[in-house]
Amino acid sequence: NDDDVRTGKQASTIAAPGTPPPPCFVDVEPRGSSDSVRKERDSDLWADDEGQHMPNTSINLNNACDESASFDVPISDTPSRKGADDSNEKYRQRKRCVNGVWREHDDKSEDDPRESFYDEMGQQQKSSQPVTSQHSSDEGSGARLPNPMSNASFISQMLFLWASPLLNQGTTRPLEEEDLPHLPAEETSVFNRAVVEELWKTESRARKIPSLHRAIIRHYVRSMAFAQILLLVGMASRIGQAIALGLLLEQFENQSEVDPSRGYIWTGVLVLCGAIMFLSKQQQFFQTYRGGMRLRIGLVAAIFAKSLRLSSIGGVYNHTSGKVTNLASNDVERYVTSSVSGIFLIWGPLEAVVILIVGIKVIGTAFAAGYLLLLVFVPIQFFLSKQFAFVRSKVASMTDTRLGVVNQAVTGARLMKMSAWEELFSDKIRSQRETEVLQILRSSRYKAINESMYFCSNIVVSVVIFSVHVATGGTLTARNVFTVQSLMNILQFTVAKQIPSALMGLAECSVSSKRIQHFFEAVDLPVVPESTPKNYGHSSRELFSLSCGTNYWNGLGISALPVVGDGVEIVSAAVRGLVEGPSIPLFRALSDVSVCLETNQIYFILGKVGAGKSALLQTIAGELPLSSGKTKRSYSSLAYAPQSPWIFNASIRENITLGIGEVNGKNWYEQIVESCGLLEDFSQFSHGDHTIVGDRGIQLSGGQRARVGLARALFSDAEVLLLDDPLSAVDSKVGRSIYNKAIRKLGVDRGKCVVLASHQHQYISDDCRCILMDGGKILCQGSYEDCSKISGEMLDSTLRTDVEACTNPPSKPSGQAETKEPLAACEGFLKMKDSVKEKVLKEDRTRGIVKMETWKAYGEAMGGVVFGIGLLLLYSLTQACSLLSIVFMGKWADALEQNSSPWFCLEVGLVCGTVVLSIIRAMQSFSCCIKASQHLHDRMANAVLRAKLEFFDTNPAGRILNRFSADVGVTDELLPLTIYDFLVGAFIAAGSVATVVVVLPFVLIVLPFLVIVFVRLRRTFVTTTRELKRLEGLGRSPIYAMLSEALSGIATIRTNRAISYFHENFETVQDAHTRAFFAFVASSRWFALRVDAVAFILMSIASVFSVLFHNQGWFNVEPAVLGLSLTMLMQLAGTNFPWITRQSAEVVNQMVSVERIISFGLLPSEAKLYKPDPDDSLRAQGWPIAGAIEANNLTVRYRQSLPVTLQSVSFQIKPGNRIGVVGRTG
Repeated sequence: NDDDVRTGKQASTIAAPGTPPPPCFVDVEPRGSSDSVRKERDSDLWADDEGQHMPNTSINLNNACDESASFDVPISDTPSRKGADDSNEKYRQRKRCVNGVWREHDDKSEDDPRESFYDEMGQQQKSSQPVTSQHSSDEGSGARLPNPMSNASFISQMLFLWASPLLNQGTTRPLEEEDLPHLPAEETSVFNRAVVEELWKTESRARKIPSLHRAIIRHYVRSMAFAQILLLVGMASRIGQAIALGLLLEQFENQSEVDPSRGYIWTGVLVLCGAIMFLSKQQQFFQTYRGGMRLRIGLVAAIFAKSLRLSSIGGVYNHTSGKVTNLASNDVERYVTSSVSGIFLIWGPLEAVVILIVGIKVIGTAFAAGYLLLLVFVPIQFFLSKQFAFVRSKVASMTDTRLGVVNQAVTGARLMKMSAWEELFSDKIRSQRETEVLQILRSSRYKAINESMYFCSNIVVSVVIFSVHVATGGTLTARNVFTVQSLMNILQFTVAKQIPSALMGLAECSVSSKRIQHFFEAVDLPVVPESTPKNYGHSSRELFSLSCGTNYWNGLGISALPVVGDGVEIVSAAVRGLVEGPSIPLFRALSDVSVCLETNQIYFILGKVGAGKSALLQTIAGELPLSSGKTKRSYSSLAYAPQSPWIFNASIRENITLGIGEVNGKNWYEQIVESCGLLEDFSQFSHGDHTIVGDRGIQLSGGQRARVGLARALFSDAEVLLLDDPLSAVDSKVGRSIYNKAIRKLGVDRGKCVVLASHQHQYISDDCRCILMDGGKILCQGSYEDCSKISGEMLDSTLRTDVEACTNPPSKPSGQAETKEPLAACEGFLKMKDSVKEKVLKEDRTRGIVKMETWKAYGEAMGGVVFGIGLLLLYSLTQACSLLSIVFMGKWADALEQNSSPWFCLEVGLVCGTVVLSIIRAMQSFSCCIKASQHLHDRMANAVLRAKLEFFDTNPAGRILNRFSADVGVTDELLPLTIYDFLVGAFIAAGSVATVVVVLPFVLIVLPFLVIVFVRLRRTFVTTTRELKRLEGLGRSPIYAMLSEALSGIATIRTNRAISYFHENFETVQDAHTRAFFAFVASSRWFALRVDAVAFILMSIASVFSVLFHNQGWFNVEPAVLGLSLTMLMQLAGTNFPWITRQSAEVVNQMVSVERIISFGLLPSEAKLYKPDPDDSLRAQGWPIAGAIEANNLTVRYRQSLPVTLQSVSFQIKPGNRIGVVGRTG
C-alpha cells in the first residue's frame, strides 16, 4: 500500500495452485476507512528485490488460468486506522478464473470473515463509488450492457453481427455514453497498462541499453499471431483469384479447343477466392486495430502512472504538462495508425516471392524485369521513411513547445488578462505554430511522393514488363496481360502501399517510442527504506530524526538512502531543489540541517521568505530527496498540506476525502469540516460540499482552498501532519478558531506530530517548539524566546503581543448562527444525495450531421471555391491518364503489330503524364489541407486568448489542451491523407464502374439495387460513427485533464496516499474513452465487411453472367475487354471500393475535429484591447490622469448560472489612497 511504498516494503505475489507465479498481482480489498484501505491497486511504486519499480495489477499477464482455478488473496495484513477496525485478523478474498482472467469470487461460505468485516465497515463500503465529477464519467454504468462480442457465436464474430444493435440504435437517436456496452477485459486500462509495464520492466532487466521500441515490436509480433494467419489466408486467396482470372480468360480465347464447362469451374474459383478474401481481410484489420488500440491504452495508462512517480527534481520540472499531453495524444496515436500495415512487413516479402514465381510462370522472365523495378521503389521508400522520421521528431518537439505555451496561457488566464499579455502569448503561439507547420509541410512532401509512387507503380511496372516481353519476341494475350495486371495490383497494394506505410509507421513509432522511453527513464522519487515504529535508542516519542550535514544535488538520479537502526534518521543531510519552471537551474535548498520530531508535539518553522521552510517540510515528507545523509523514521502515515493548496476538478468532499470512507467513527468528516470553518462556506453553495469546484478550484476563494487543503490533511488522520502556512489566507478570527479546533484539538491533542511553517507567530504558545531557519540552515531550535534572541531582526517580538486579543476564545464570526449543534444545522447538505450534485459545465457536443457551415469554413481555409475546382480538375486529369494507359494495354494485346513503336510511345507518354500529374496532385492536396489547419488553429488560438474569464472557469485546462493537441493533430496529419485517399479512390471507382457498365451493360440490372443497399449501409454507418467519434473526442478531455492535474499535485497525491484513488479514476475515464473508440472500430469493420460484400456481389454477377451469356452465344465480348472489366472489378472489390467508402465516412468523422476547432474559434470575446468605441465616455480628453475607482450599486456574479457574489456594492477609491479590504474568509 502507500505506506509500504513510502517505506520500500515489497509486494507479495500469490499464485494459483499449479501455475507459475504471475509477474504482478494486487492485494484485493473493499474500499473503506483506514490505512489498509490505501492498498495501492495497480501501484507503480512497488519496489522489487533489485530496487526496480514493479507494476502491480490484478491481471495475470501470462493469462494462463483455467476456469476451475481459484486461490485466496489477503484483504488486509495489518489492522486499519484507529477507530475503523481494531481486529488483527488477516481477511482474505477468493479469486476465481473467469474468461481467462482472475476475478473476485462472489460465493461466500457461512464463516467467511468478510461478512463481519463488512458488518463493521458498513455495507455501503462494498459498493461505494467515487463522487461524480470529470474523473468518474461512468455514472449510471450499472445499467450498461455487457459487451456483445464476448458471447457472440463464430458466425456473429466473422460477420460482426454483434455490432449491429448499436448501429441500429444509432440510427434512431444520437448515441449517449451510457449506450456503449462494457469493454472486453483485454481492452481495459488496468490490463493493458500491466502489459506495457511488464514489457518495459523485462526489457530494462534483460539489456544494458533497453529499447521500448524493440520491446513493443516483439510484443506486437507475438500478439498478432491470429491476424498473421488471416493475412496469409487473404494473400493466398488474392493470388488464387488472379490465377483463376487468367484461366477464365483463356477459355474465351480458345473456346473451340477447351471444354466450355471449365469456364464455370474457374468462375467458381474466382468467386470462392473473393469470398474468402473479404471475410479474412476484415477480421485481420479488426485484430490489428485492436492491437494498436491496446498499445495506446497501455502506454497512456503507463504515462499517467509514471507521472505519479516522478521526482520533484529532474522529473516533474523536466516534463511539462504540454509535453506529457503530447506524449499521451499525438505520440501514442502513431501505434494505432501503424498497427494495420505493420504485419505486412513480416509476410509481405513472402507474398512478393510467390507472386514473382507465378508471374514468371505466366509471362516468362520479362516479369522479373518489372519486378526488379518495383523492388527499386523499396529503398526509395525506405529513404523517404527515414527522412520522414527525422522531420517527425522535429515536429513532435515543436508541438511540445507550442502546447507548453498554450498551457501557460490557459492555466494563468487571469494573470495573462490582468497583465494585458494576450498579444504577447498570441505572437508566441503563432511563431511556434509557423515553425511547426513548416516542418509538417516538409513531411507532407515525403508523404506526397510516397502516395504518388503507390498510385503509379502498377502502371509503370506493367508497361516495363509488357515492353520487355514484346521486345524479346513474346506475344501479349488477354490471359497474360490481365493475369499480370492482377498480380501487379496485389503487389502494388503490398509493396507500394502497405510496406511503405509500415516503414513510415515504424519510423514514426520509433520516434514516439524514444520520446516515451525518455519519459519512462525520468528520475523517480526514491523509495524510502522500510522502518519499524520502535524505540531505536532515542526517545520513545521520537518519530523523525535528521542530523547535520551538507551535500549537492546533481539532478542525474539518486538511490535509496541507507537504513540506520529501526527508525528513520537523516545524517549529513542537505537538499538541492527546483523552483517552478523547467529552465531554472538547481540550487541548494537545505544545508547543515538537523531536526528531531516527536509525537504529541507541535513545531513552528519560522523564518523569512526563502529561508527553506517549505523545503524542510518536503524533505520530511520524502518529496525532496537528499543527495547524502541518513534518515530515521518511526511513523506509519504522514499528510502534507502545501503552501499553495492543490485542488482538482471534483466535488469539495472528494477533494477532502480523496476517496476514503469514514475514519475514526461516523462523524469524523463532519468534525473536520466544522473545525476548519467550512460549514458556513458550504451553506453558500447550492449543493453544499457536493459542489464541483472547477478546474484548479476556481469556484473557491483563496481562503477556502487553504482550508480544504488543511481539512484533507486532517481527514487522513496521519501520525505526522506537515502544514505549510495554511492560515495565511484566512482572517485572524477564523484563523484562531481553526488553530484551536483543528490543528490543536484534532491534531496535537490526539497525539499527532504537527509541523507548521507559518508567519502567524501569534499562535505560538509556551508548549510549542520553534525551528528558526535562514538560508537553508537551522539557526535555532527551542522556545520562541530562544529563537527571538538569535534571530536579530528576523523575528519581531511584538508579533505575538500585537494580536494578544486573538488569544482569547474567539467569538463567533459574524453571520454564523448560534446553535448548540452546529453539525446538525448542516446535515442536509453534508448528506446530500448524488442526484443533486453540481457538475462541471459539460463540454459542448454538436449532434447530427456535420453542418454545411463547417464544410464551408474548411473549404474557405483551404483556398476557396476557385482553388477547389482547380484541384478537382487536377484529380480528373490524372485519373484520365491512368485509365487510358490501362485501356490501351488491352488494345495493345489485341493488336497485330505488337512490336510497333507507336504502341510503346503512346504507353510511355501516358505513363509519364500520370506520374507527373500524380505528384503535383498529391503535393497540392496535402499543402492546402495543412494550410487550412494552420488558419483554423490560429483563429482558435486568438479566440481562446480573447475569451471571457467565464470560459476558463468552466472549461478544464485538459479540455482546452485537447483541442490544441489531439484535434489539431487530426487536421495536421490524418485529415489531409484521408481526403487525398478518398478523392483518389472516388475517381478510380467512378472510372472503373463507368468502364464496366460500357463493356458489360447487363450489370445495370443489379447495379441500382446494390447502390440502394450501399446508400443505406453508409447512412447507418455515418449516422452512428459520427456520434461515436464525437463521444470519443469528448472522452479524451478528462484523460488530459487528469494528466495535467496529476503533474501539478503530485506531492499532495503521494503524501496523502491517494495514488490508488487517482489510478481508479484514471482507469474510469480512460475506459470511457476506449468504449467509444472500440465501438467505432467495430462499427468500421461492420461497414467495411458489408461494402466488401456489395462489391463482391457485383464482381460475381459480372463474371458468372459473362461466362453464361458467352457460352450460350447471347453475348459476345472480346477477352481483352472482359479481362479489363473483371480486373477492375476485382481491384474494386479487393481494395478500392471498401477503402473508398470507409475513407468517405472517415472524412466525415475527422471533420468532427474541424468542427470542434471552429467552435472554439467562435467563442465570445471580451471588449477590444485597443481603440474604444467613439461613443465611449472614457475617450474624454486627458483620460486617465489619476487612479481613481468608483462603484455605484455594483452587482457581480462569476457567470450567469452562479449566485451573486457582490450585491449592490458602492465604494469610492481616491487617487493616492491605500485601501485595505477586510472580512471573513469567503
